[in-house]
Formats: sequence, structure tokens, C-alpha cells
Amino acid sequence: MRVLSRTRVPRRAFTLIELLVVIAIIAILIGLLLPAVQKVREAAARAKCTNNLKQMALACHGYQDTYNKLPAGWFVTKTVNLSPWWDWSTIILPYIEQAPLFTAINPDLALTATPTPAALPSSPAATTTTTNNTAVANTVVTTYLCPSDAAPNISSIWGNYPKNNYTCNRWVLGPDGSTQPTNLSIQTIQDGSSNTILLGERDGTRNVAGSTFVRHNNSSASFEGRIGYKINPQPAAGTVYTNGNNERLAYTSLHTGGVNFAFADGSIRFIRDTLDCDPADVHTNFPTLPATAINFTGARLELPNDGQTVSLP
Repeated sequence: MRVLSRTRVPRRAFTLIELLVVIAIIAILIGLLLPAVQKVREAAARAKCTNNLKQMALACHGYQDTYNKLPAGWFVTKTVNLSPWWDWSTIILPYIEQAPLFTAINPDLALTATPTPAALPSSPAATTTTTNNTAVANTVVTTYLCPSDAAPNISSIWGNYPKNNYTCNRWVLGPDGSTQPTNLSIQTIQDGSSNTILLGERDGTRNVAGSTFVRHNNSSASFEGRIGYKINPQPAAGTVYTNGNNERLAYTSLHTGGVNFAFADGSIRFIRDTLDCDPADVHTNFPTLPATAINFTGARLELPNDGQTVSLP
């Protein structure tokens, strides 16, 4: 009986051209998917940023409910609550579920001060010290961070203290104990709380972000923003911070096309960086400057009592 043997047919391998085609197709698919993934991530980051601002705006309202005025942008002189230079981001801590952190602050000392030992009455040779603010100074508050900003959470510009991606409108959250416009109440915003900016963004990648807790280096840029300068200015070279003209005070973000703002009524709006603003920031001379000379939408959104009509584009 004859046995038939099965002939083994060799398998055909992929040719180099076929492999290159497959790799090219995969590369094209990745190229198509990456922008979509990035858009989803940015949408999530922008939503988180919006939520941060919402919490802070509600915290300002909670502070007003307690003290009948909005928080001070910063303290110029010592008050019964806090020593000079502590700012708005400190005094709203209890209203953003950070009461333990606020309680840990020694209000009689500046952020970096070391307390002087005091003699104990029962034993003059023994001494005790009041708690300093070192632990507070190194605490990063996540509510104050925009997830789109990849800059380090500790800012070397402000002496290696936590950054704050949000700054206040000093015309509403003004300084306490100064001749400058002081902190207002919602009721004293004559232009309407829905037409007046309360807080806005400041990134730490192209610009210098604000700082948490205090006004650092006697610099307004550490706690306040100004919409007088163009939103998201784009200098020809370098970063916004190195461009001069105080553009570091501008509201900036890494969101595409604009910046998130909290308004005094608690609403959050995304304002495009095409908004017409006061490039010379001359409206800071108000009320010496007549209100009729304030011809920029950005300036009218910043001033609470200029009496000018305004509508967002």
C-alpha cells in the first residue's frame, strides 16, 4: 500500500514594503488620535479650572456672609486677623475646606518670620516659642492650581513658596488699610456683580503665576491681575514675564484662546483673548480719569463703579 506524504508549503513572510505600510498606517492612526486625546485632556483640565474658580468665588461670598464685605486682596497694616502682607488666598481658606490649614497659621507673624522666645512666668530660665508658619509656607493648596499649567507648584520667583494660578481684581478685592480702593461688598458694586470681574487666571509657564498666602517681594504681581493689559499677551520673544511693560500682571492661561474668570455674582466665564483691553492700563487712574474716557471692554469689566455699560462679545 502506497502512503502519500503531505508536502509542507512554506509560509509566506511579510515583505519589507508590507511592514512599512503597516507601520505607516499605525503612525497615521496615532497622529489622528493624539489630538483627540489632547483635546479631551484639555477639556477636563479646563473643567477642573472652572470648578476651582467656582469654589473660590463661593468662598468669597461665604466670607461676605460672615463679615459683610468681600475679602481684602491683601493686608497693608496689621489687623485683628492677620499681620501685613497676608492676602485673599489665605483668608478664604476656611471656605474652601481648608480650615485646619488656616487654624495652623500664626496670625501675629509674617509667613517667613521666626517667633522670638518668651520667658515662662513660672520659670524665667525656661522659654517657649509661638508656632511659626514654616509648615504653612510649604503647603500647596490644590484648589489654587490650574491643571493645564505644568510649571512647578513651588515658585522660585516668589522665594520657593507655593504658586497660585489665580489672582484677584484689586478694584473689588482691594487692600485693607490703604488709601487705594479697599475691599468692597457685593452691595457696593454699582455696575452689577454679573458685570464685574472678581478673580482670573495667571499661568506660571509663560508668565509668573501668583503666590499663595502672602504678597511676596512687595510685588502686586504676586496676588493681583489686571485686565487692562491684553489677555494672554504674546510677546515677540521670550515669556510674558520678561517682556516688560508690566505684562506679568496680565491674566494669562494655557487654555486655547482665552482665560477663565470668576465674576462677582459667582458665575464663571471664559473670555477670549481677543477682548479689547486698555494697552496702557490708563484706567487705573480712575476715578481721577473720567468714566467717559474708559473705552475698553476689559477696563469696564474690571472697574466696579465706573457707570459704563458693558457687554461681553
